[in-house]
Amino acid sequence: MDYKELATNILKNVGGKENVNDVIHCVTRLRFHLKDESKANDTVIKNMDGVMDVIHAGGGQYQVVI
Repeated sequence: MDYKELATNILKNVGGKENVNDVIHCVTRLRFHLKDESKANDTVIKNMDGVMDVIHAGGGQYQVVI
């Protein structure tokens, strides 16, 4: 798996770097605070090889489960 390509595609499909306030990560998740969650394309991200799920969590977090 090409993780650099996966990261680039995830960033593109959350609305680009212009739509990201901040991002943190752990072993299994990327946690984004997005300026506008409606710009994120859940369907495309969920169907990426290596992505398990997308979660809209409390506190405005947009989580991508890897």
